[in-house]
Amino acid sequence: MDIDRVERRDQLSVEEFVKEFLEPNLPVILGSHFTSTWAARREWVSDGKPNFPRLLELYAHAQVQVAECDTVYFSDQKRTTMSFSDFVSKWHSNSKLYCKDWHFTQNSPFSAYRPLAHLSNDWLNLHCDSEAAGDDFRFCYLGGDATWTPFHEDVFRSYSWSANICGHKKWILVLPGQNHLFTDGLGNWVYNLMDYDKQ
Repeated sequence: MDIDRVERRDQLSVEEFVKEFLEPNLPVILGSHFTSTWAARREWVSDGKPNFPRLLELYAHAQVQVAECDTVYFSDQKRTTMSFSDFVSKWHSNSKLYCKDWHFTQNSPFSAYRPLAHLSNDWLNLHCDSEAAGDDFRFCYLGGDATWTPFHEDVFRSYSWSANICGHKKWILVLPGQNHLFTDGLGNWVYNLMDYDKQ
């Protein structure tokens, strides 16, 4: 199977999603109108750019993980923890800082989104919520043009969805069974897919 681009749908029923994408384990891009009613789309964005005054009003004191995209730390990027307001200040002077794996729903009264019916069976977070584990896998990411994530598999190899609220994000997906093509001589995964040797 050779896929150059992921299929995009501007209309898709739950039944069609299950039959055409979930059961055959295929990715799909849902058009932006699927998230048009989300508060995050209305309040986090202004004129196509992050609405920093509103974001700071909501989250200034929240503690966030920030990755330094140009600093390798084992198989990941070096991370530090800082307040969201510090991250925003640094972001304007350093385009390689990436707010990653931020659990913004844990301590926020602001309801930024509501999962689509297509994606509402969230077994992983249902388990975390029922166990009172103090953790979840509802993450938020913010970063500029030079930010990126090393090659990886999602947590517990689970099904995952992501909504892009502002700007553009490029995804490179590897088909199941091809992971071994992206390893070095020691069997470690390629760190940056943009740097790999095509031979």
